[in-house]
Amino acid sequence: MISKKFYGIVMSCLAAIFISVPIALVMTIINVGFIDGFLLAFLKSALAGVAISIPLANIGVPAAVKIAKKIASK
Repeated sequence: MISKKFYGIVMSCLAAIFISVPIALVMTIINVGFIDGFLLAFLKSALAGVAISIPLANIGVPAAVKIAKKIASK
């Protein structure tokens, strides 16, 4: 188990991975289809997506929580 102080970071990273990998899969299927080299194209797309989405999620998720709390508390 991890410390509670790392919960937000771990949650953001997992959310980024769980969202970006399926999107990479679908976008690879749409753009190139099931061709030779599909797996490599998908893996490159997924790695790029995860590399971009993890930092963004670590900034965006806490911001979204704060905004949602302000909206919901009114």
